[in-house]
Amino acid sequence: MLNHYRKNLRATVGASAGPYGYTLATWTTGATLLNAQGIPSTLAVLAFMAGAVLGFVVVGVIAFGAGTQRFEEEKGQPLILGSLHFFSIGFAIGVAALVVHYVQSFFAWPLAAFLSTTVYLLVVGAESTAAYLWDHRGED
Repeated sequence: MLNHYRKNLRATVGASAGPYGYTLATWTTGATLLNAQGIPSTLAVLAFMAGAVLGFVVVGVIAFGAGTQRFEEEKGQPLILGSLHFFSIGFAIGVAALVVHYVQSFFAWPLAAFLSTTVYLLVVGAESTAAYLWDHRGED
């Protein structure tokens, strides 16, 4: 019974890793903006959303090219090392902090969301790759 529970728990944690990391990156970006800019207008919220979507699209084009490739989950990366997202979330917060420091206008909302999303996704890809390489070191 314990083995079955742990197997299901691993599946749950593994499936939650991406949404967990992106949620933390997005929430902390919004919190950073709220701290600097105050409560956003509806237009600013829509601009934030548009910036995040655009960031996702840009990284999607980098990852998939023209959009004709199918998603294939990378197999074999270590769950814990590849799922912590410490650096990717940290860099996303850092880029949001830089935006609010240097852009003190409405444009901070879409720009911070765009950069935070883009940086998060690019760095989480690097974290996953590093974890995979660490787990397979010495293999050729």
